[in-house]
Amino acid sequence: MQVFSIDIGTRKVAGILGELVLNKIIIKDAVLKEHRERAMLDGQIHNIEYVTEIVKEVVEEIEKRNNIKIEKATTALAGRNLITEKVDIKKEKKGEIDRDDILQIEMESVRKSYEIIVNKNKKEYYCVGFSPVLFKIDGEEIKNPLQQFCRETFEIQSIVTFLPKIAFNSMVSVFKNCNLKIESITLEPIAALQVTIPEDMRLLNLTLVDIGAGTSDIAITDKGKIIAYGMIPKAGDEITEEICKNFIIDFNEAEKLKRNIEKEKNIEVKNIFGNSIKINYDEFINVIIDKVEEIATDIADKILNLNFKQPQAVVLVGGGSSLNLIKEKVALKLGIPATRVGNRLPKDIANIVNIPPILQGPEGITPVGILETAIYERGIGFIEVVINGEKEYILNLEQNIKLLDILMAKGYELKKLYGKPGNALTYSLNGELKILRGGRAEHAKIYINGIQKNLEDYVQNGDKIFITEPVDGIDASALIKDILPQDLFLSVELNGNVMKISPRVFCDGREVSEDEPLKDRANITYESVSTILEILAQQGFNLDNTNERDIIITLNGEPVVLKQRNYQLKVNGREVSKDYKVKNFDKILFREVPSFYRIKDILKEPQKNKIKVKINGKIFEIEKENYEIYMNGKRVSEDEFLINGANIEIKSAEVNLILSNIFKTYPVDFQKAKGKIIEFYVDGEKAGYTTPIKDGSEIEINFV
Repeated sequence: MQVFSIDIGTRKVAGILGELVLNKIIIKDAVLKEHRERAMLDGQIHNIEYVTEIVKEVVEEIEKRNNIKIEKATTALAGRNLITEKVDIKKEKKGEIDRDDILQIEMESVRKSYEIIVNKNKKEYYCVGFSPVLFKIDGEEIKNPLQQFCRETFEIQSIVTFLPKIAFNSMVSVFKNCNLKIESITLEPIAALQVTIPEDMRLLNLTLVDIGAGTSDIAITDKGKIIAYGMIPKAGDEITEEICKNFIIDFNEAEKLKRNIEKEKNIEVKNIFGNSIKINYDEFINVIIDKVEEIATDIADKILNLNFKQPQAVVLVGGGSSLNLIKEKVALKLGIPATRVGNRLPKDIANIVNIPPILQGPEGITPVGILETAIYERGIGFIEVVINGEKEYILNLEQNIKLLDILMAKGYELKKLYGKPGNALTYSLNGELKILRGGRAEHAKIYINGIQKNLEDYVQNGDKIFITEPVDGIDASALIKDILPQDLFLSVELNGNVMKISPRVFCDGREVSEDEPLKDRANITYESVSTILEILAQQGFNLDNTNERDIIITLNGEPVVLKQRNYQLKVNGREVSKDYKVKNFDKILFREVPSFYRIKDILKEPQKNKIKVKINGKIFEIEKENYEIYMNGKRVSEDEFLINGANIEIKSAEVNLILSNIFKTYPVDFQKAKGKIIEFYVDGEKAGYTTPIKDGSEIEINFV
């Protein structure tokens, strides 16, 4: 399949029609037209209308001669338009370095370098390339910082490459005017590299220098990719002008002299007066030596500034590179052997055949390289996308473009993707430093054609990208009660009323309500309220007049000490002391009435025998007491009140049960029986209240 490429240069426009046949690029046709007026300066289109006309002429001539219709083309942007900025960023960092840390510092590099070039040049730019040169953690250089631990500082040194928006936009305008679609696009230094430096050599640290008419463009490769671009505003025309000035000849004569002197050694030219003069090689060298030294010095300085070291080799292309002297001087200024600096011609490219004479000079490298880019579809990343409703062109030195590349190209600050967490509250609680963190932020979400993606996902031509706004987290806020231990708050019942018991709280030494908002850096202290004494005092009870005394009794010969009070204090029905620790849901009874004890209060639960009897057909259990209680020698019941000094004895007893014992278990409503006679039967025999009963007895109770 035939492809068309076009090189829109400062002095000429070259269109080439070619195709790939058996791994050979066959040039089918080529048209070269020089600008008739200066519509371009230093690779930049200054007159879109005029450049459109000459491009149309080239396209139409190719179409006519080959009877085809050209609808799309591959082209290149001038390398001299590229600006490379080296930048260093240092950030404070503690802890493990994650991918977000690396992305943020890389994008900070792009943002900072963008600000530098915009302030310096007062133009808008695309970021088209980014290369980290080195990372440092706490001052130590490291190749891959991911998951490394950082104590103080995280640094990056990077090279960021930019292209003026006007350079690309004017190229797009010319193609639209010509009804041509940009099939793919490359950069002139990349196109030259593709055909002059074999792919397996691009892992080396090499430099390409394209010495044109007005500028010398520089591209540096390392580890398989181009890491830096540069330009110096000096090139072949300055050498030609020196020749004009010293020999008083016009520009065209000087160009003819410069191109042929090395081969012919002696050349006859006409000066501006029409007189013939002969110039030998030594005279020529003597005239240009200072200017060549100057250009070579600037080229070498720029290479060292971009590469930070000597390159392994330098490849020279372009019309201004044909002088052997400039090769020697570049090698000398870089401090590398002269054998490591050389130039290439289109004829040296193995897989390109049928090169026409108009492309066989050193200036033909770039047009042929653009054709090779078109054949093998090696253009740089170039897509048109819609970002939040606005159409954008995206260029990137990598062929595949990621969302991250788009953000870099737009100079987007990565921090704009991340909401800020809410401000935290710091405070001390009983002397211990505490932090109440703010709400989590909601980070921006990125969608491609309605599907959520991440920064590493690839973007295609025509994609619609939508980036949401991040949402900051809510600042931390709380009431004082929210930060206190929850077990300080009790719910109890006091004399039948349910109430909440709270601790005493102090803020910066001042007693405050638990419902007061917590302030940043507050010093909070609290005193728990947990004993019955504290709770009663908090509820307004006056305990000053409460007292208690010891009473001593003996129980089966053993002394027992009891507390006798002028008040009653019980929790869950049991007597407790004033220092009793209250638990949640306790029921407290406090009354200012004297307390008393019955004998049953000091008794351990005695074992009682039980018998089963049937009363009116239903079975009941009747307790059979097997002990007797004596106080000071007198038999008493367990409900008897205790007196100070009492001697209590518990004696075993075998007590036979009688019929009247059932009435504790089987109550009889004697009111209901009023006016009637009650009859009892035990085991079928008529009985009375004192009739003995035993286990298994059957009892009948009748009213007649």
